[in-house]
Amino acid sequence: MSEARLLTLIAKYPHPTALARRSRDRRLFPALRSLEYRGLVSRYRGLYRLTREGRSEMEMSLAVARLVARAAAR
Repeated sequence: MSEARLLTLIAKYPHPTALARRSRDRRLFPALRSLEYRGLVSRYRGLYRLTREGRSEMEMSLAVARLVARAAAR
């Protein structure tokens, strides 16, 4: 699973059980710990939340994906 996809899922579904239901990837929780270590995600009372850096990383990844899709369509 890509990092941008995982950040998007965290923004929509902060609860770990909901994340696990939406993801078929078995490496979900190690990836979450990696994002937490890098400062893109924080955990508070069992819920995952995007940090300011995580939100900007997600927005940048989505913007790049839109540009690539637009270039491919031409």
